[in-house]
Amino acid sequence: MVIVNTNWRIWLAGMVASLVMFAVIYLAVIAPSQNTANQALKTGLQQTQQVIKQAQQQLGTGSGQGSAASGQANADAGQASAVTGQAKTQLSNAAKLTDCVAAAGTDVTKVQACQVKYPG
Repeated sequence: MVIVNTNWRIWLAGMVASLVMFAVIYLAVIAPSQNTANQALKTGLQQTQQVIKQAQQQLGTGSGQGSAASGQANADAGQASAVTGQAKTQLSNAAKLTDCVAAAGTDVTKVQACQVKYPG
């Protein structure tokens, strides 16, 4: 509903009331929800980075075992080396994607660019 009034005091009072209502709604509803979502995003990215680091460490340990096996059977070691190389490449891409998404923050366009640049 639109009320037209030529009295500037009434207009000003309506404007102030609207701004106060917006501020209350923003502080009571929007800001806490946004903070919760941002915190959940940060936590998820940290957990992802930890998992990637653990996988890289395990892969490093596994590649040492693969080279020890190369003295026993060259064919098996070659396959293990190929699998290890693929795993390292995928982990590297995952780490780069995670860093890119962390840098993008909540900008959807940047996150989509990260997904295109480092496909999973």
